[in-house]
Amino acid sequence: MLKKDRFHKFLLGDIRVVSDIERSRILFAASTIVIITICSLIFLAYDIYLGYPNSLWVYTPFVVIFGFALHLLRNEKHNAGLLVLLVALNFFIYIVMSSIPEDSMSAIFYVGIIVVEYVLLGHENRARLIALLTLSFGLYFVDAYVEYSLLPTRLYDEATLQVNKTVDFVICVISIILTIKLLIDYLQEIINQRTKTNEELQRLNNELDKYSYTITHDLKGPIHSMLRLIHLPNVDHTNFDHYLETIRDSFQNLWGLIEDVTEQARNRNFELKYEEFDLSETIAIIWELLRHAPEAQGIEMILDIPKELKVESDKRRLIGICNNLITNSIRYHDNSKSNQFIKISGGIEDDWLHLSIEDNGSGIDPEYQEKVFEMFFRASNSAGGSGLGLFTVKESVHKLLGEITLKSTLGEGTSFHIKVPAKDQVEAAVS
Repeated sequence: MLKKDRFHKFLLGDIRVVSDIERSRILFAASTIVIITICSLIFLAYDIYLGYPNSLWVYTPFVVIFGFALHLLRNEKHNAGLLVLLVALNFFIYIVMSSIPEDSMSAIFYVGIIVVEYVLLGHENRARLIALLTLSFGLYFVDAYVEYSLLPTRLYDEATLQVNKTVDFVICVISIILTIKLLIDYLQEIINQRTKTNEELQRLNNELDKYSYTITHDLKGPIHSMLRLIHLPNVDHTNFDHYLETIRDSFQNLWGLIEDVTEQARNRNFELKYEEFDLSETIAIIWELLRHAPEAQGIEMILDIPKELKVESDKRRLIGICNNLITNSIRYHDNSKSNQFIKISGGIEDDWLHLSIEDNGSGIDPEYQEKVFEMFFRASNSAGGSGLGLFTVKESVHKLLGEITLKSTLGEGTSFHIKVPAKDQVEAAVS
């Protein structure tokens, strides 16, 4: 993890926001609080050095309020945190600046406040932005043209006043530079998000073109075959069973395609839903539903997962992942081998679920191994399938914030290793 990321995690923890842009805005607010707190401590130290220890009673409450604003941000009460921060910042600058006589540098502080307000609220909170800008301008004009201060006016000699102006200027410039830096980072995040969105839209558009063409092609084939075959039994009664079986196979292919398309659409559009479930039992049920298929006969299932292992994850997606991979292992098994098997092993390590599905089937040619996760890619047409299975598996794993790797040797077998976040809920069995 980069130092910048560690700093952000230290500030806000694992915040959950709608978009990267919103996250950047909240991080901007948190960083602003850090800058303000540091500047406040510098001003406080300078006041104490000049002989104004009572400033401690002014700075301390505001530092506490800024800390409370950060607390609200950390607890995902973003609007409340921003409001507390900006209102407190306005009054803090006014109270401090109004107690300093003839300080022409006070305007630069209000400029900094206005910049921060505009960045943090933006156009989508126009009413709140206008209210806070009005507050900032109002307090500045009161500070500049009304001789009133909540604090006793500080009595500086000419030399101290000039030094104070210089210190104010230097600190203000540093603060504004840091604010501009944060603003640039925020704008860069917006640009990156827009670029990422455009690239994603382009990718989805390309996928849609390919999707439409391939689905149409795969639908036309079985339907065309059935339209031709459906009239043949009337002409040739001797091969009726063969024609019926061919029609049934065509319907089966259509059904498989519809299921794959439905699964892919469901995975892309449904939100994650976490629940606790028994992983070993879930996989055993999947195998029970698949093992009766004719092509699964003679394949041994080896389940190497603790029976008491419970995980907390998206059960529907994990079922889809396992179902697809086990189906693939069945589809590409090797009939020439006497000890055909599918081995599924898994466990929890450091709050990550590691799941491996291994077989000793026909394996995947090295030249195809990087392509098997692509949409509609089929290394072989002989085994059927829509070409969406492994594509959907990879999308599901990524949706779960995990990763999937493939190892395969042609003629020897294939293994998939999946790593997704999970909680270790294993309970020790009573002996």
